[in-house]
Amino acid sequence: MSGFLEELLGEKLVTGGGEEVDVHSLGARGISLLGLYFGCSLSAPCAQLSASLAAFYGRLRGDAAAGPGPGAGAGAAAEPEPRRRLEIVFVSSDQDQRQWQDFVRDMPWLALPYKEKHRK
Repeated sequence: MSGFLEELLGEKLVTGGGEEVDVHSLGARGISLLGLYFGCSLSAPCAQLSASLAAFYGRLRGDAAAGPGPGAGAGAAAEPEPRRRLEIVFVSSDQDQRQWQDFVRDMPWLALPYKEKHRK
């Protein structure tokens, strides 16, 4: 499946902090459900959706304010929990890299690099 994902998304994705993530590593991380989120920083509905989706994503994955979920910590199984199998990739329609950076910075999920936006 990683070959298909690389063909679809390219070789690298980025985090909100600008770190690169190899697309082929998604399978190794136990990701079995991938959501593609198409949006634009200048769209008010996208901003609202991003806020709601970030809250859902955090609760589902047990991140930050949601606290650790069952199985977290020492003794956790090597197989990722079902809630950790979801990943979202933001695919931007922004025409300006600075706007894209400002929008992506606050996202807890991965994004298609701005330079790869032609893949959308």
